[in-house]
Amino acid sequence: MSSGERDALTGLITMALVFVLFVWRLSGQHQAGLFDGPQALQTWARSVLILVAWSIGIAIAVAVAFHILYTSLTGERTDDRRDERDRDIDRRALTGAWYLLSFGLLGVIVDLALGASAFRAMNLVLALCAGSEFFKDAAKLVLYRRDA
Repeated sequence: MSSGERDALTGLITMALVFVLFVWRLSGQHQAGLFDGPQALQTWARSVLILVAWSIGIAIAVAVAFHILYTSLTGERTDDRRDERDRDIDRRALTGAWYLLSFGLLGVIVDLALGASAFRAMNLVLALCAGSEFFKDAAKLVLYRRDA
């Protein structure tokens, strides 16, 4: 497994954990009524900032744990050299993720124009960011596996 594949796999694991954490935490706060009233978006933003800080720690922990586990199971030394193929795969995956995010944001703007709430729009933007990151890592893994 190349370092690009390992990075993509750790990214997918991290995004899955972070997404579950975000949904669990924000849905619990929503059910508790914390997002009602005039301070709803401010409360939501504070919650998201705290969760972003947690997600950075999760990303570091997953990367370190995966690296240690992979090295101990396979005995392979990691080779972090990147070539043109790695850069091309990164570019292609990032391009797809940017298209997803761009068209999704356009959809959110249309949704707002049709009368959706700002709270819904912010949740959709958060989901789009997570979804585009997940798409990027999944596309990288597929492209590596296809030997693009």
